Amino acid sequence: MENLQHNNKGVSKFVYNSYQKLFSEPNFKGIEPQMPLFQLTNFLKQAVQNHYLVTIQINGTDAVYETTGFLTEVSENRFILSRSHQNVTYLLQLHNIRFVKRLSIN
Repeated sequence: MENLQHNNKGVSKFVYNSYQKLFSEPNFKGIEPQMPLFQLTNFLKQAVQNHYLVTIQINGTDAVYETTGFLTEVSENRFILSRSHQNVTYLLQLHNIRFVKRLSIN
């Protein structure tokens, strides 16, 4: 009898965990936390001055987007991100940028 109760608890716990896993929010990998403003400003300044290849995560209205390229500062808090072999250029504002990461060029 005691063994049967122990089995029921195990099955209940398994069903509960499976249900939680099935209906929980997806665990996104690769989305970085929002960088503090002072750090973001500093990293963007370095990327523009030193012509670094960077990957930038952008806060969209309903998702986070990521793109890679070289930055050019247009005006204070506005940047252009472009890559020579792509036909897409992004006009970014500081408040839309979530994360900046420098990439090495091989």
